[in-house]
Amino acid sequence: MSILAMKKVEIVAMRRDIDTILEALGAESCFQIATPVQHGQAEDLGGGDVGRKAEAAKISPLAAALDRVKAARRILGFEVPEFLPAGIRMPTSDDEARLDRFWTKVAAFDAESRANVDKITRAREALEEARAFGGLSLPWTSLDQLSFISVRIGHIEAPALAELKPRLGAKTLLMPADEKNLVVAVTTKSGRFGLDGELAKAGFVAKAFQADFKGIPAELPAALEKELSLLEARSVEIERRRQELKAELEAEWQELAASFAVAEAIEDAKEGLEGSKQALRLVGWMPKDRIKAVSERIGTLSEGRVAFRTFSPREVESVRKGEEEVPVLTTKPFYFKNFERMVNSYGVPSYGSIDPTPFVAVFFTIFFAIMFGDLGQGFLVFAAGIALQRELIPSLKKWKIFAPIVIAAGAGSMVMGLLTGSLFSNEKVLEPLENILTAFFLGHAEPRFLDILPGAKTIGTIMIFFGVTLVIGVVVNSLGLIFYMVNKIRSGRVGEAIFAKTGLCGAFFLWWAIGMGVRVLLGGKLGWWDGIGLGLPIILLIFEEQLAGIVDGHKHHNDDGAFANIIKAVVIVIETFSYYSSVTLSFLRIGAFALSHVVLSFVTFKMIDMVGNTGLGTLWGVLIFIIFNVIILVLEGMVVAIQVVRLQYYEFLSKFVTETGKLFAPFRFNLSKE
Repeated sequence: MSILAMKKVEIVAMRRDIDTILEALGAESCFQIATPVQHGQAEDLGGGDVGRKAEAAKISPLAAALDRVKAARRILGFEVPEFLPAGIRMPTSDDEARLDRFWTKVAAFDAESRANVDKITRAREALEEARAFGGLSLPWTSLDQLSFISVRIGHIEAPALAELKPRLGAKTLLMPADEKNLVVAVTTKSGRFGLDGELAKAGFVAKAFQADFKGIPAELPAALEKELSLLEARSVEIERRRQELKAELEAEWQELAASFAVAEAIEDAKEGLEGSKQALRLVGWMPKDRIKAVSERIGTLSEGRVAFRTFSPREVESVRKGEEEVPVLTTKPFYFKNFERMVNSYGVPSYGSIDPTPFVAVFFTIFFAIMFGDLGQGFLVFAAGIALQRELIPSLKKWKIFAPIVIAAGAGSMVMGLLTGSLFSNEKVLEPLENILTAFFLGHAEPRFLDILPGAKTIGTIMIFFGVTLVIGVVVNSLGLIFYMVNKIRSGRVGEAIFAKTGLCGAFFLWWAIGMGVRVLLGGKLGWWDGIGLGLPIILLIFEEQLAGIVDGHKHHNDDGAFANIIKAVVIVIETFSYYSSVTLSFLRIGAFALSHVVLSFVTFKMIDMVGNTGLGTLWGVLIFIIFNVIILVLEGMVVAIQVVRLQYYEFLSKFVTETGKLFAPFRFNLSKE
């Protein structure tokens, strides 16, 4: 459970081998390509062509194929898999031929679909204009001048009509009217000359209208309505064929798409490589424990035509100067792994620091369990986590990643509910079982292990319970301070580890103050040494910047003046007292929420008892029971979860995650979902 050691790797290979090497690295998913750092010139690899990018990558030879793969997904609506199948390799010449045959089918369907859509659009527009023009008392001959469409109505012999249709294309609607060989042709105003030319070739004879005819001939809207109906029916048929074609081609598309995704990733990676005419250089980061196996595989694939060098982070000048970050990759068991998102949402731990994820996982489970202790409600939370894990609710599939967290929270709540004897807010149902368990573990029967319902008999238990939450707060705060000191020492900033507010001085102040409080509670007395114990770290904190500079080897210049420094010292004293008081007392909220949970459960059954004597007492009791349990489960559950996250962020992580790192992003093959 730690941040893995990383090394910077430089691979120099022949151009002819680079595709094979990148394919192997992508399959291993353990190599992050480094972004070039602009602080010096690149190393000459021979040939005198320093810094030149790979010529083969300037214009991708796969661009057309990749466009076809993406277009096929858009046209037929293929689903993109979450992960590429194992064993996928770069496309071969056979794959390119398969893609050509595949695309021929898709393109033909797409052309037909687009043509139908265009015709529907034109038919609707023409019908709207025809209806609008028909309501005007204007001569029919004025249509070409006043409308955006051009209309021709006349007769064409059947053989000529059959030859005419393919020549007109999708921009012109050619529709049969009710009379024999009577047709209506509609096109855009800009296309009327082309239409007239084609009609003349087909022997078109315009239908004669009276010179004073006004409005729109009845044949035009009737033909447009009939054509629109036919086109819309055809669109339904086209959609059915789309689904059939999708089912027929989806498996082949996913295979081809995966293969070309490998090629696309390799082409993208090659764009940033430096090299000469004969060789290319690939630089990136890799986990130390994977280097041996990967270097051996690359050497085998390239038949030894490769140079493989590694550097520790301290050997990399750009890292020493702070120009480049070492990527962070952690390893941990499955349960802890699921809390990584929670930590990273606050800040990615920097390379070389302590990974707090296991501690966050444990604290989250404990805090949630204490504040939301109920055997029945906890079981529902636990069951919800199982349902998410097994994808029993398809609409919530995307939340599966949080399933282990929900399961842990539910299990912890069940344990706490067993200790407090609460089952769906009922404090009585579990008493027989509690008597047996307490007799076995405690040696005497009790109605529950922990009774924190406010009352004269439980005041002592409640005070102890709140004391335990303070102890938890001290442990969490102390761990945060220790992690800060360790991280600073590892990064070479010992002065900050000693003299910072969250360093050794602040920790000493907190621990001494806690020791004083414990002595007072145990009947001890405070003495003059306590003034020194609290005063010495405060004095050191006032001169933190100067002292840290001396230890770390850099000078601190203070030109603020005496008055400003006095004000600053006063602020440091007040801030230190208030900070450590707040971060410690903040954990009392754990006990407060646990107490409110118990009280709300008590109120639930008090209300049920109050309505028990009414005529519909049982019905009202059931409704109150359900409503209050839903309120507790949903609203209180959400509030408790928020408070747990808040405690993790502001009372734990904020102490030592002061510098965020960059997550390891390995070169791998993925299908684009854009």
